[in-house]
Amino acid sequence: MSSNFFMVLIDGVPTRFEKSRIIEIEPSGDGGSKITMVASHEAEEPIIYFTSEAYEEVMKSFLS
Repeated sequence: MSSNFFMVLIDGVPTRFEKSRIIEIEPSGDGGSKITMVASHEAEEPIIYFTSEAYEEVMKSFLS
């Protein structure tokens, strides 16, 4: 059974994300990853995070 959360490093700090709020995870141009998630309020734009962690590592954490 997978957890409802996953962890990645954002600016070197372990950061926990709720899987159900993730819109997209994609590779970024610098070898890291881009995470797009739903904002807390409907009227807000999606939130975008960039991490230096490789796309494959982020996806492994997300799918675990």
